[in-house]
Amino acid sequence: MTRLFRKYQRIARGFSPLELTSNFSQEDLSWDDLFLDAPTVNTTELFLGKYSQDGIKLMIQRFGLDRQARRMGLRHLAVQIDTRDPYRHKLSIYNGRQRDRNHVVMEFVARYQHLTPKEEDAESLYPNPLRVLMVEWLLLQNPKAKFTRHKPQLPGQNFPGLGLGDELLALFTLMGRHLKVDGIVNVPEYFHTGLLFSKRFMFLSPYVQAQVTQVAQDLWKKYRLSVIAWASATGAIYKHSTGEPFDWQPRKQIIPLQTQLRQYFKSDIYQGVATKLESNKIYSINEAKLREALAAMEHPPFQF
Repeated sequence: MTRLFRKYQRIARGFSPLELTSNFSQEDLSWDDLFLDAPTVNTTELFLGKYSQDGIKLMIQRFGLDRQARRMGLRHLAVQIDTRDPYRHKLSIYNGRQRDRNHVVMEFVARYQHLTPKEEDAESLYPNPLRVLMVEWLLLQNPKAKFTRHKPQLPGQNFPGLGLGDELLALFTLMGRHLKVDGIVNVPEYFHTGLLFSKRFMFLSPYVQAQVTQVAQDLWKKYRLSVIAWASATGAIYKHSTGEPFDWQPRKQIIPLQTQLRQYFKSDIYQGVATKLESNKIYSINEAKLREALAAMEHPPFQF
């Protein structure tokens, strides 16, 4: 992850503001254009006020995401941005000419927000206000792929994922720095997405962070991701000592970009809560309950 981030960081340094904001191809740039201080389009037409449609296409190319997409059978990526709502922008990437659910590769809906973690999450211990990018919706999928025995359907999926989780997290971090926000906030609907994003995101609540960490430590030893994901979705994860079910409730997690915020997540205040809680919780899967839940589905994602 660190090696990938450093690679992307080097690539990002090569972008000029004009390349990210212009709505014409590189070949159309004139010598005079290189000396323009202002973007060639109004900032209200730019995704998050920073990126044009062509700028996003250029990023996809330079970060090598188009080559990775072609290896997955996605050969004609089309970018579309929607900034009609000034407070809530949408980025869509499709495979081919059609603009429907069966051809969408990525949907990303986000807005800027001011929040105070302590007010947003009663269990958070960070008191200072933050300016963040709030991710309202994120979808990554390969509409050309099919689920297999080794990569079965996960909760919430209509198509297999792209397998670009590390790349996405690295790009999120670079984008947040470019946008000059204190952090990027996500509210994972499903436990398994929160678990995967926790490679770089931290939960505002140290109690939730500790719980997710402990569930992962206890279950990764024995089960693959699809089993853990469906066990959570069907209520089959239990606290071993008490038999109390693990009930996942979507909570805010953040990529901390501001120095003081990063230090908070490394502090004894935050880490101390996590350490104390982890020692009191051991989780397991009720395999009989999971089998029963899968058997009741019209199209079970896998046999367990």
